[in-house]
Amino acid sequence: MLMNPRLSSLRCIRCQAILPVADYPEGCPHCLAAGHPASLECLYEPSGGAGMPLPVLDPVTLGEGATPCLPAPALAHAEGVGSVWLKCEGANPTGSHKDRMAAQLVSRARLAGAARVAAASSGNAGVALAAYCAAAGLQADIAIMRNCPPLQREAMERFGAKLATFEDSLARWPYVARLCREEGAFAGTNYLNPPVGTHAFGVEGYKPIAEEILDTAGLPTDILVPTARGDLLWGIMLGWQHLRDTGRVARMPRLHAIEPYPRLARALASGDARGLWDGTTGQYSIAGGTCTLQSLQALAHSGGTPLAVSDAAAAQAQQRLAHLGLATELSSAAALAGVAQLKQAGLVDAESSVVLLLTSDGRRG
Repeated sequence: MLMNPRLSSLRCIRCQAILPVADYPEGCPHCLAAGHPASLECLYEPSGGAGMPLPVLDPVTLGEGATPCLPAPALAHAEGVGSVWLKCEGANPTGSHKDRMAAQLVSRARLAGAARVAAASSGNAGVALAAYCAAAGLQADIAIMRNCPPLQREAMERFGAKLATFEDSLARWPYVARLCREEGAFAGTNYLNPPVGTHAFGVEGYKPIAEEILDTAGLPTDILVPTARGDLLWGIMLGWQHLRDTGRVARMPRLHAIEPYPRLARALASGDARGLWDGTTGQYSIAGGTCTLQSLQALAHSGGTPLAVSDAAAAQAQQRLAHLGLATELSSAAALAGVAQLKQAGLVDAESSVVLLLTSDGRRG
């Protein structure tokens, strides 16, 4: 396990400042000082070799990645599109896409000499970080909500995580901030308000999803991604950006953000990602009232759009997927419900190739 020698620097996605390779859990320090929290992206020296560059080589692993991408012709026919593919991230070791992030982030934490990782989680990220910290021999400190699903809580505790419970989602972040700023914990998630994305090295772990989709389904026209703070959305965008820049694809697919109530749409309308747009939802993995600049930029770079999917529509989609033999978390199934919105808006048609990111298998939700 070592840092990728091709990793040359990091760049702010807002001000374009170039920073040396180091840990920046609060994103760009210049933009933070100006009151505009902004994530960083990794820059690599060019290489003639194939493969998706990642920050940590030979990371701690539990077998994450290479998840199934299944054709769903019955869904394509029902939705009136050319093809539908289901990217089943629930096949990752702990049951969600978060394992990809955890492998890179926890490995970086160990290389940086940290003894513990601190995070705020609605469930899936906490389980993934707890599992990978256990594999790496690190302590995981996870701030959760009181309504965290019991099976998620039990899984975190089984992997040895120390849990702190809060009534309010935003109240978790000062707790994590104190552990990271004052007690030397490595940041496993955002803790700022307004937020930035998770540590850039962790978000890089989502890039291979783009290549996996390309290798199985070809180049789609549209990808629907359940979204809270946009780590997955941004990471997949970075993966397609790499494939385009290295000549493997001529264009990027449109990335659409699935959310339980309008956050990104309202942020786009205001031109500012720093607002608070709260709501009530059973889609706990993509709940919360905040969004991030990285989400807005992922939509802008890919030409995608935010789609608000109600719990009722997500539940109906969940049943449709179950009838195909696929168990999904409610927020994962919401991706399917978004296809009808795209069709109604005239954004997809009988020639479109659509990929749904099924982010979690719902085994604990």
